[in-house]
Amino acid sequence: MQNRLIEYYMATSTANKKQRLGQFFTRKDLWLLPHVLQFIKKSRAEIAFDPFAGTGDLLSIGKDIGFKKTIGYDIDPLLGWQLNDSLVSIPKVKNSIIITNPPYLTNYSAKRKNIHKDVEKYFTSCSYDDLYQLALEKCFSNDFGVVIIPETFINSSFPKNRLTSITILEENPFEDTETPVCVICFDNKNKSYNDINVFKNNKLLGSLDYFEKMRKKPHKNIYVKFNSLNGQIALRAVDTTNPQKPISFMRKENIDYDMTTIKHSSRLITLIEIKAEQKVIDKVIEYSNSLLLDFRQKTCDVLLSPFKGNKKNGERRRRLDYLTARAILEDACDIADDGLRLKLFN
Repeated sequence: MQNRLIEYYMATSTANKKQRLGQFFTRKDLWLLPHVLQFIKKSRAEIAFDPFAGTGDLLSIGKDIGFKKTIGYDIDPLLGWQLNDSLVSIPKVKNSIIITNPPYLTNYSAKRKNIHKDVEKYFTSCSYDDLYQLALEKCFSNDFGVVIIPETFINSSFPKNRLTSITILEENPFEDTETPVCVICFDNKNKSYNDINVFKNNKLLGSLDYFEKMRKKPHKNIYVKFNSLNGQIALRAVDTTNPQKPISFMRKENIDYDMTTIKHSSRLITLIEIKAEQKVIDKVIEYSNSLLLDFRQKTCDVLLSPFKGNKKNGERRRRLDYLTARAILEDACDIADDGLRLKLFN
């Protein structure tokens, strides 16, 4: 098996490695924020260990931090590290802290790109839908770690009890991908979500428990149909690069988009059908936008899905998923039925 892997990597171009195994290299130390550095030093580890070493950028930063030793593994023989398929298993290295950027590749993307056969063995061995989640599970064989992973992790069902912090990075540490990422720190103790800190860049936002309690869930107590050509409400479900044109609900005639192209699978722009007269619809639109703004402010956008690229002001673009959108519409409809209860927005 090892010989076949070597032959495969020798014959595969750099571009194909990125596509086939989600191989992207960290080129900047933007992830090494003061609280992350404090966690690394608090671990008292003497060895920086990267099981997905790549070009060694993270380990070179480890040397600058002052580790006595660095150890790297990789599946690509051209990179010069000790060979190891760390998606299968990661050796436990005593007195070390993992500092790594594992591969990112969803099962859906692998199938869409017709490369599923290259990674099928990994997905059939677990219940995860992205290789980084499998990589993270393997990393937990060690006691301490700092791992750069997609920001979508925050909204995933992956168990987070081993974490000490999650840090959203709005500035991109990569040169070859715009995938929004976060940095997680983990230790060898299970803990409650109230003890796990969430940062955006260098700012502490609150505990993971706070954000979990802020999630909006629909009750499905009214008729709401997304991607309906009969819809009266248009939703731009993703921020534009212009901070003045964020995610918003509006009358369908007010959106600059050919709504006849809406499909059942549309996720960025949609038409929403509800059972109400137009004068009620206008109030629902008004209240929905107020509720959305309130939600975004109180959650610092942490619970909205990250979208590739930033706004012109440097903030991460976000996408509103339809479950959260439905919950907001339900609340807006309740308010419209019950009169002008603007105190809800104070």
